[in-house]
Amino acid sequence: MAIPLQDAAGMRELDRATIEDIGIPGAVLMEIAGRGCAEAVEELLDDDAGSVAVVCGKGNNGGDGFVAARHLHHAGHQVDVFLIADPDKLRGDAKLNWEILDKLKLAVWALGDEKQVAELDLSGYDVILDAVFGTGLSSDVRGPLATAIERINASGVLVVAVDIPSGISADTGRSLGTAVQAAHTVTFGYPKLGHVIYPGAAHTGDIIVVDIGIPPDLVPQGPGSTWLLCDEDIAPHFKRRRPDAHKGRFGHLVVVAGSIDKPGAAGLCCRAAVRTGAGLVTLAASPEVLARVVVGATELMGVPVASAQDVLSFCEGKQAVCIGPGLSTSREAADLVRRLVSDLPLPMVVDADGLNNLEGRLDRVRQAPAKRILTPHPGEMARLLGVTVPEVQKDRLGTARKLATECGCVVVLKGAGTVVADADGTAFVVPSGNPGMASGGTGDVLTGIIGSLLAQGHDAGESACVGAFVHGKAGDRAMETKGEHGLSATDLIEALPSVLSEYENEADPDSDYPIH
Repeated sequence: MAIPLQDAAGMRELDRATIEDIGIPGAVLMEIAGRGCAEAVEELLDDDAGSVAVVCGKGNNGGDGFVAARHLHHAGHQVDVFLIADPDKLRGDAKLNWEILDKLKLAVWALGDEKQVAELDLSGYDVILDAVFGTGLSSDVRGPLATAIERINASGVLVVAVDIPSGISADTGRSLGTAVQAAHTVTFGYPKLGHVIYPGAAHTGDIIVVDIGIPPDLVPQGPGSTWLLCDEDIAPHFKRRRPDAHKGRFGHLVVVAGSIDKPGAAGLCCRAAVRTGAGLVTLAASPEVLARVVVGATELMGVPVASAQDVLSFCEGKQAVCIGPGLSTSREAADLVRRLVSDLPLPMVVDADGLNNLEGRLDRVRQAPAKRILTPHPGEMARLLGVTVPEVQKDRLGTARKLATECGCVVVLKGAGTVVADADGTAFVVPSGNPGMASGGTGDVLTGIIGSLLAQGHDAGESACVGAFVHGKAGDRAMETKGEHGLSATDLIEALPSVLSEYENEADPDSDYPIH
């Protein structure tokens, strides 16, 4: 099932409630966390005598490192502990565990100034345990602590981060000045947003979650919560088809897309919709576009349209609409998009030029008679909100939530770690996909996939989440044979049947699609 993701404030509250309301002492939580780190490091060491450098800060993250060092020492490993702080500044449970190390006569060094840290050589160890900063970091790293991170990264040694790579924001995944590059991250209770949102995801490596005893009932699950999608969330949405099924049971999708300059976008969207299982797919476009798209795609139907009223009339009795891929930003296209978005009483996916033609007209989305799914890339998102692309990328999750809640729609903010946000503020991070998908047309494929799911009877939130996840999985499947550099949008479409068949095989044999 989807995994709850926590930000720094949420994790602080879970810790507080576990300690104060449930009564589990903080020292116990630190002991379990540190022992979990030690066990993870032992799994990575080639032999029982492997050496470990534990680099610690003065906070609770450092305290977790002290506990891990003790357990690794008791297991027979050579362990050296480096505290990048004055020991007199340690407090609470971290101070307690530092004093335990001192009593056990472990090899510990307190490095308080820049020169000492700059001379730290970590290259001779088998593993470095990074316990400098935890999830509470909110400002750029400077001074000896920044130097310590640089020394860790320069070591050439396998790095295991404690809770989160030092220097990564737990809330946004941003690198705060400088950040540890970890091969593995041992986190406590639940994964953090910064683990799965880039660039933090690229610093995190493999995630190992240690259960430290936080009661699951304490975890918020309503509006405003954030989740990491998993394969197990996707399979239930692909039901078995009855032996007597016919195309009318799987919906009729209308695609309003394409222009004389960009007919291919319409074709990709329609073909993706067919491959995702829509019963019927019709392209509504000018005769010139139809001649270039439908003739070469025998499964598609086409209807010539010259106005928004033509489309509104044709959509009677249909189930869903996609609008925008390759449509252009001409005056006629802009009028078409704005009229259909505000007036058409069917669920709709709006992408590409559909979004570009809504710049400054988001009131059309707010007033829409049925749910709208907006699928912007960062550039389109920036134009819609009147901000810059760096501002969007600085807080992808917050930006997607802002547009979704303000417009009462579902937003799919595309990119590495696609974010799906619903109107109530609930958000999902999509872990599937790869850099090979950064090529023209893959967004048109996503639009077709989501539209197909809408036509088959899924609600807007389900269609967006399932569609984005399947889109990424198809990209991953195609990459296995095509590689990253040779991947095209057509490859994703061709990979869809094999991806979907795996989910179908897991479906409940008594399940079926709704009758339209």
